[in-house]
Amino acid sequence: MATSKPANDVATYAASVRSALASLPDAERASLLEDLENHLAEVAGESDLSLEERLGKPEDYAAELRSAYGSGSSTLKVKRRWQIRERSWGLVKMAFGTQVYRELRALLPELLPGWWVLRAYLIVLVLAFMSRGDSNLRPIPNPFSSGGLLQILATLVAIVISVRLGRRGMPVNRGWRGAVLAVNVGIVVLALPVLVSMGTGATSYSYAGTSDPYFSAVSAGYYPGLTNIYPYSKDGKALKDVLLYDQNGRPLTAASGDVVTDVPTGADGLPIPNAYPLNQRDANGLPVLPPRVALPPWQTSAPAASPIATPSP
Repeated sequence: MATSKPANDVATYAASVRSALASLPDAERASLLEDLENHLAEVAGESDLSLEERLGKPEDYAAELRSAYGSGSSTLKVKRRWQIRERSWGLVKMAFGTQVYRELRALLPELLPGWWVLRAYLIVLVLAFMSRGDSNLRPIPNPFSSGGLLQILATLVAIVISVRLGRRGMPVNRGWRGAVLAVNVGIVVLALPVLVSMGTGATSYSYAGTSDPYFSAVSAGYYPGLTNIYPYSKDGKALKDVLLYDQNGRPLTAASGDVVTDVPTGADGLPIPNAYPLNQRDANGLPVLPPRVALPPWQTSAPAASPIATPSP
């Protein structure tokens, strides 16, 4: 039985192919069917699957023979084409049979809750990028700014919705399953350029969007004409490495002017342009000295009340 089944399969498949080509002239038909049985027997001996499972329906195989004959390569081209398909399918089956694939497939269901959360985060991030651009967009929004607080709240709502949708499971209908997979892939594709363009430390400002450069710069936290800031404590002591931010939580950045500024660098390798006072040098390389300032007298305690005189009798 082990040898008769492939032989019967070859004979049945070859008869179906001959029947599908019965309308062709005898000479053309004989050229197409030359060495057909030997090729089918070779394919059948490589696997336990039936010829129809490996080569498709006999009618489709006959159509392949017909198109190959029209291009002048006859059965040889069809044979090579099917060999390429067989080798590709063999590589795919080999990958599916590995231990790594089985372990990864068993791990994927456990990773789904993490993807539901990440999906919500990416959706809100893309929407924030579309509405605000890449100006001051960060992986973790600033909760002390109106835009950052709104982004955090929107992310929390999106996570709840995404998790509820994910717990329903994939649709049974194949078309809907494909649509869900396409949407998830689209979210990742849209989020990748946003993540790449999004900064993690230093902020760059531009004057685009308005004809008034001063207004544009001030709205971004950058003030033209301001080259340095020298902070002091109330007792008149000069302070070092003071980080300054504007009312929206953006770094307060000064203009470079005609001096050379040595911007300090953080532990992550990114510059810190809002650490004051800045270390600056003029065109000759000499350090820029701090200016002379007049510090106001600081009232440390309330003045003592003068006694009220009591009237004499």
